[in-house]
Amino acid sequence: MYNLQQRFNVNKIVLSAVLGIVALISYIQGYPPIQGALKVDASNIKVVARRFGPENQDYRKKTEFARLSFDIDADFSELFNWNTKQIFVTVVADYETDKYKRNSVVLWDRIITQKEKANLKLKNVGNKYAMVDISQKWNYERANLSIAWDITPHVGLLQSGQLLTDAHLIIPAFSEA
Repeated sequence: MYNLQQRFNVNKIVLSAVLGIVALISYIQGYPPIQGALKVDASNIKVVARRFGPENQDYRKKTEFARLSFDIDADFSELFNWNTKQIFVTVVADYETDKYKRNSVVLWDRIITQKEKANLKLKNVGNKYAMVDISQKWNYERANLSIAWDITPHVGLLQSGQLLTDAHLIIPAFSEA
């Protein structure tokens, strides 16, 4: 090695090769499947109407929101290994309408950064985000709930997974009662 530039280039090549090998090992290693459950109590589903949107919209127009609660029982601790930085967990409701065939709404999320906090056993959790249809009205749509996650590694590609559950609900139409 004759000069500083050559030394820098050699170190850069070695570091790139090591990081590439670590990323490849991380990708090949993969993650195990997750077992879990998601339960919804149909008596806790309520549709309310209130104003929603920017200030310049018509203040008399109301949007229908669906509120619900659910139980989560899932253990994400098996997804933690030497390369896991964090896991982003979401509960997603998927439903169809006559006009739009595929609709997805994120109801709840959590970022898990420690293996000790990765076992989720939550009861009666309400939706964290507004469940609003694009038409702003609900009319007895059937929604299926699932748990999805994204694994953020220290090195390598973002990996995701989904647990399809048998939890479903019927979102009723709004009534003034």
